[in-house]
Amino acid sequence: MRPPLENVLRNALVQNLELIEPGLRPVQFEEYPLPNAHGTRGSIDILARDRHQMWVVIELKRSRSSARQALHEVNKYTELLCREKNLAPDRIRAVIVAMPDDWEELLIAVSHAARDWSHDLRGYRLLLDSSGAPTGTERVELLPRAFEPRVTPIHNLFFFTTQEQREQGWKIISKVADELGALDLLAADLDRVAEKHYIPAPFGLYLAVGRVNKELAASDLLGGYDGPEPFATEHQAEYLALCAICNRLARSEMRGMNMESAQPGLLKNLADNPNWAIQGFRGTGAYDDTAAFEQQDLLRFLTGDERGDSQVLYTGTASPQVASRWQAFRQEIRQSLAGNHEWESLVEGWLDEVSPKVGDGDVGLHVYNPCDLLQAIIHGWPDQMENLLPMVVGEAVPRQGLRSSVRGVLCWNGQGMSLPDAVRLVYRDPLFLMSNVYAGTVWERDRELLDLLGLHYVLLESIGPAWTEASASDEHRIWVQHEQGVRVYSSASNPREYTQVYTSIAADGEIVPVRQYLVRHSREAEIVAREYRAFVHAV
Repeated sequence: MRPPLENVLRNALVQNLELIEPGLRPVQFEEYPLPNAHGTRGSIDILARDRHQMWVVIELKRSRSSARQALHEVNKYTELLCREKNLAPDRIRAVIVAMPDDWEELLIAVSHAARDWSHDLRGYRLLLDSSGAPTGTERVELLPRAFEPRVTPIHNLFFFTTQEQREQGWKIISKVADELGALDLLAADLDRVAEKHYIPAPFGLYLAVGRVNKELAASDLLGGYDGPEPFATEHQAEYLALCAICNRLARSEMRGMNMESAQPGLLKNLADNPNWAIQGFRGTGAYDDTAAFEQQDLLRFLTGDERGDSQVLYTGTASPQVASRWQAFRQEIRQSLAGNHEWESLVEGWLDEVSPKVGDGDVGLHVYNPCDLLQAIIHGWPDQMENLLPMVVGEAVPRQGLRSSVRGVLCWNGQGMSLPDAVRLVYRDPLFLMSNVYAGTVWERDRELLDLLGLHYVLLESIGPAWTEASASDEHRIWVQHEQGVRVYSSASNPREYTQVYTSIAADGEIVPVRQYLVRHSREAEIVAREYRAFVHAV
């Protein structure tokens, strides 16, 4: 049967819009012409109102040759109608009605548009009788967003006494992944290549859990997680998957095998550490064929650099005028600052303030937020501290006007107890440290340790002319987290208050960052490093 002409179908449908949806009524029975004030022209096939008084743009397509025009015309007509009627996006929607065969071409494009469009968009298959008259429609089930099996920040380190034991451990991990629903895992083999006498288990396996496809996952991963780890809120199923893997390995009773919690930034440090070398990669699910990726890509997946997923390490830029990217940028920053409530609040406040001032300019941030001063000392003292201590560096630069530069500082106020005493009070002994590492609660102990030492997080800001270097003539501001919320103190608007706050966070009249604090207390740092280093494997 040859379908009738499009105008014949349009005239038949406009007389009985109930065939498409109950409650639809035509605004007029002819095609609805649109104004040409914006250099375009055209007519809406059928303009209707629904039972909720929304405007409905109905685009009718009867031949495959014209199907490609459907989305272009729907976009154009909807925008013109919004302008003509002064409509909000939630007061207008669109419908595409096409022959069943035409949906073979339309389905993917319409599905994509419907997910990202600001208006409601639906599709219907038009049903005809033997004479070609419309008898009804079927709602088209649009395709969901494709599942993206990317790596999450849920990571762990396993240490084995031999290569054979590591292979055995990987077989167990792979089996658990299969039982949990084709879990996507990516791992790196790490071998101790220097100073091997320090550790009894020199064969490491750095493991990252990929996003869990909940349609395929085992029921064990779908119950949710309500534990203390801040990062598990965003990745509950993935964290439960890691717990299942660790529990199975713990029950395997492999002699000498150890586990440590990990974060994406740690692998970057290990890759730069001359004592360790990455020997290769392995994976399951989407990462089963690691040869399909370049080695550099696999490393970036595991360090979190590929999509800003690193819980502790992040570098990114965005413009506030690009709304979708700006929203993602801020979410990536929040994730990288998980567990550090002070910097998270301060950076959020700074972004809120600069976004309207920057306009279509640029904002960039670099974050390293390990929330673990003790392990920074263990792994980095004395020569590698710069790479392991927390930092925030950012800049907001408008096209014109004043630029804002910020620097996050973990600084010492000149008070607090000695470093060895504070560490022993919080962690008791190296075994207690390791139990917190396994439990993923080191970030909580770290907060206790910083309080005892007189260390606290602040944000220092300088404001000056755009496209110039910071200078003494800039306005200087201090962002501080109080119990009442975030407070900002300016050297320009209230110099007296600024001086008082500066004095409260300084030691001997100057800001003392944690690196400088450790240099001042080098003997204490050496004692702590020696006492705990023998119990931690990733040195």
